[in-house]
Amino acid sequence: MRVIRAAVVEEHEIFRLGVVAALRADPLIEVTLETGGDDPLPADVDVAVVSPRAAAERRFACPVIVPTGTPGPLTARAGNRICAVLARGPLTADQLTATARAAAAGLRILPSELDGSRLDARSVEVLRLLARGADTSEISRSLQFSPRTIKSCISGIERRLGARNRTQAVAEGIRRGLI
Repeated sequence: MRVIRAAVVEEHEIFRLGVVAALRADPLIEVTLETGGDDPLPADVDVAVVSPRAAAERRFACPVIVPTGTPGPLTARAGNRICAVLARGPLTADQLTATARAAAAGLRILPSELDGSRLDARSVEVLRLLARGADTSEISRSLQFSPRTIKSCISGIERRLGARNRTQAVAEGIRRGLI
């Protein structure tokens, strides 16, 4: 897999440092810019994680992820390609990196009214491992279930989340706040 080039535009330093640390922990994500100001984005950025303020004031040519602390509609500058809106409070590093991977792959992870209460704890763990990029055999070894059981579990996850494949299941899991 190729490395995903990410930019972080966030005026709150502590939050920006946390986002950068989370993204850098993923070996497939390279943070090429971190700024709290108006620094121009490099042309080769695959995805940007930006504050609601930056989304409203600046134009981004790449897919944009907006972690927001306030519920309600997001005001964004026309032309921005917002592909994900995440709640800051419960945001985890795994959720952020999975969202960045999905956004770079062209998926949209926007708020949904659906909840993930239909997935049991094992299914959620399998979904989280999928989001980290684990394949069936890795999940099987990690959870100590047979590969056939894991394949069946993944099929069930896809069915319950209304996904056609594993990537869509991960995106829907992020959308529902499961990952």
